[in-house]
Amino acid sequence: MSEPRRAMGTAATSGPRRVASGERRPPWWAPGVGTREVMLSLAATPGPIPAWVATRLAEGRDPASLLRAHSPDPAAVTGQLEALGQRLLVAGDEGWPLAGNPPDPPCAWLFVSGPLPPGAGTSVAVVGGRRASPLRRAAARSLGAGLAGAGWCVVSGGAVGVDATAHAGALDAGGRTVVVLGCGLDFPYPRANTGLFARVRAAGGTLVSEYPPATRPRAANFLPRNRLLAALSAAVVVVEAAEDSGSLSTARAAGSRGAGHILVLPGAPWDPGAAGCNQLIRDGATLVRSLTDILEELASTPGMSRLDPVAGPDPERATGPTLGPGAQTWAGLALPARAVLTALIDGQMLTPGRLAAATNLPPADLDPALLELELAGLIRRTAGGVQAIGLPSIPG
Repeated sequence: MSEPRRAMGTAATSGPRRVASGERRPPWWAPGVGTREVMLSLAATPGPIPAWVATRLAEGRDPASLLRAHSPDPAAVTGQLEALGQRLLVAGDEGWPLAGNPPDPPCAWLFVSGPLPPGAGTSVAVVGGRRASPLRRAAARSLGAGLAGAGWCVVSGGAVGVDATAHAGALDAGGRTVVVLGCGLDFPYPRANTGLFARVRAAGGTLVSEYPPATRPRAANFLPRNRLLAALSAAVVVVEAAEDSGSLSTARAAGSRGAGHILVLPGAPWDPGAAGCNQLIRDGATLVRSLTDILEELASTPGMSRLDPVAGPDPERATGPTLGPGAQTWAGLALPARAVLTALIDGQMLTPGRLAAATNLPPADLDPALLELELAGLIRRTAGGVQAIGLPSIPG
């Protein structure tokens, strides 16, 4: 049985040390301790919200003045990070991925497992809800694969639903993906995605977090996490967002910087999972009908039209399905099947009677169309009705 988890770097020590100002410093601290050692200890100190500490540092506070009596010995922190296969990246380090795109509130450090995350200039965030419809999850996977195929790194939050399928799509295409967690990297959350995180690492992807090892996932951690998704990306693609969704906070974090692109898949007015999406579009976000829309938007940014050491990814490498309701152009499907898929495109479940009314297809045409789509893996029939679960591919 494994040992119980404990706060990073904790060990039996003598009492805290007081300095002239009355501040309580940890027993290991002494005048002359290097800034990096202090930052190691600060980053691993349980309790303070990382963004709060980063804000104080940005205001010019001495890092040592933010230490607490229980701040761990930096030598112990280094040893534990090495044992976990992690490292701490501090603002100003070579390879700091937020240098050109700092978040607000600021970020002072990142715990990293895997290669250094690339800068925002070659990354796109794909976000959405945990309870997204099967069709929107399929869209996220398709977009993840298409973006990776075009040379973009796919960034998301590792949650079930849209996040997980976007990561999986990037891996399917042999591309790179970055998972930004709201907990310690040794505390995989959600546990349902433990296998996905292992797959990310095995494929050369990266896991990052502001939170030290052994930090449990708490609701208060995820909104601050979302600003990092935006800061690590040239654009945020919102696949699904209900009202007050966390995906909206990620999009708004991108928009608040002025340079971040916000691209959104629309939905039907009656679809609760599209309420936030439609609001973003109304507020000026770019409507996404296909992968091409995203790549064209990114190519309109100077220096992002080609994947080379100076510029960005190449839209000509991308392949992927159309995401909008133009089913009449989907090759390989008979006309009745196209009509059915068009009726189901918003992800809602329809009873056979409502589907027949929506398509004006007689039973002699509707039943074969449903069978064709079911065999193609594009719909699912249950006792409750028929629902789209996949997107047709378009020959490249």
